[in-house]
Amino acid sequence: MRRSLAVTLIATTAVLACKTDRAPATDTTARTAAGQPTAAAPVHDAVIITSPAKGATTGTDVTVTMRATGVTIAKADGAKVDGVGHYHLFLDTIPTPDNIPIPPTSAKIVHIGTGDSTFTFKGLAPGQHRIIAVIGYGNHSPMPAGRDTVTFVVKK
Repeated sequence: MRRSLAVTLIATTAVLACKTDRAPATDTTARTAAGQPTAAAPVHDAVIITSPAKGATTGTDVTVTMRATGVTIAKADGAKVDGVGHYHLFLDTIPTPDNIPIPPTSAKIVHIGTGDSTFTFKGLAPGQHRIIAVIGYGNHSPMPAGRDTVTFVVKK
């Protein structure tokens, strides 16, 4: 009986020792310098080009398909409304800065002011091309950070 009591005491002591040796759970919450929890990162207005894929090889007619996050895509109405915009595409050219209105449609710049999320470039020359999609407000001024880029190759 003494032996049984000794084994029980040893086992109980071992279990208790293991419990107290454990480190307290680590708090992974991001904190400010004052120790306060930080706010969650804001969701940014963004456009994602879903087609063509980055690095894809295409034919001479290329359909660009996009989706937006953090913004509502609507018809261009001339107004600057937070969270509402439409797509613009820049083909092989640099987009305008955020504080300058997007120029009218040309061979290199396309306004999709209808609220649609697709556009087809027809008869692109063989070689590498780059498309930059930009979300603009109804007044055609670019939304900050509302951009995506894809580079692809038109086969000969």
